[in-house]
Amino acid sequence: MEASFKVKIFSLSKGIEVIENVRLIRIKSRDYNLLLMPGYMSILGEIDGSIEMEMDSDSIRYDKIVAYYVHSNNEFLLLLKEI
Repeated sequence: MEASFKVKIFSLSKGIEVIENVRLIRIKSRDYNLLLMPGYMSILGEIDGSIEMEMDSDSIRYDKIVAYYVHSNNEFLLLLKEI
């Protein structure tokens, strides 16, 4: 079994969305670009840009977002700030 993320996305309009078996996460923010893969160190931060989550056969992309995130123990939590 290959390592993967469990992603939880929190927003006021949609509630909690859970995505399993995410292989990698690309973050493109105003100040930095970041590529997260399973097993990486814990990290937290703010996104002012876009995020893309890639699974084996699909990808999910959120553009023009402002959000906060935490990555720890192959679980990625994303809190979307809605304007």
